[in-house]
Amino acid sequence: MKIIVFGSFNIDLVYTLPHLPERGETLYCEKFEKHVGGKGLNQALAFKMAGAEVIAAGKVGADGDFLTDGLAAGGVDASFVDTSGAVTGHTVISVDPDGQNQMILFGGANREITPGYCDGILAAHPDADLIMTQYETSCVEYMLEAAKKAGITTAVNPSPYVDKVKDLPWDRIDYIVLNEFEGSSITGLSEPGDVVRALHALGGGRVILTLGEKGSVYFDGEEEVRADAFRVDAVDTTGAGDTFTGYCLCSLLGGKTPAEALTRAAAASAIEVTRPGAAETIPTGGEVDAFLKARA
Repeated sequence: MKIIVFGSFNIDLVYTLPHLPERGETLYCEKFEKHVGGKGLNQALAFKMAGAEVIAAGKVGADGDFLTDGLAAGGVDASFVDTSGAVTGHTVISVDPDGQNQMILFGGANREITPGYCDGILAAHPDADLIMTQYETSCVEYMLEAAKKAGITTAVNPSPYVDKVKDLPWDRIDYIVLNEFEGSSITGLSEPGDVVRALHALGGGRVILTLGEKGSVYFDGEEEVRADAFRVDAVDTTGAGDTFTGYCLCSLLGGKTPAEALTRAAAASAIEVTRPGAAETIPTGGEVDAFLKARA
């Protein structure tokens, strides 16, 4: 199974605080860490850990070797990641003692992707089984249109949410993976069953909606499946959604039922949130198997 992950590659600057700051409040940082990150990078590693062959596609700045080295160390093909003259994208992340976070994102090189770059990636990998993208880069809409013309299955995680997300070419999207905030923002609805049906109606794609501690929902126009989340002591929720996305889609493409895919993805994200960090804390398939066996 070959997956192209077309997305953002960021340097994560993580600050551990006694609590998330209020407006105008200044806090002393208790701990600082620098990690590889970005939704594209996190999802690329999640797909790889879940068992796929993964091609990373996107842009970094001159200081981006830190990120491409991290991808390569995780077994992802980073040879197609381009280098831009812009600053590498980065994220400032504040984390509280309960593992909740706040983020500030600077796009940098991620916003300099061109249609020509997209065409080159698709031409180099016409046999890809899926192209996965998010909304942290430029040319998302172009890539979806071009991928469908090339006959490649498409998946979108419309995150982070901005109003422009509503203009995505929904009829070019085969899988939509998003959280309840994003789902409600796009549809104007709040009940999960209503949200997934409204999203499916936009273009007919399969919808996977995550609900945090309340689990997740799958809907494909006929079948609705719900799965519970696993209760764990969270340390850092950064990267949990990306871990879920990679494991869930890899499971579905690999032939697992929606119920099996949601459960496996929930297990992977449950393990991930018990560890500080994001990309480097995504569990292996073997760890997920052991977790599920212990919870059976």
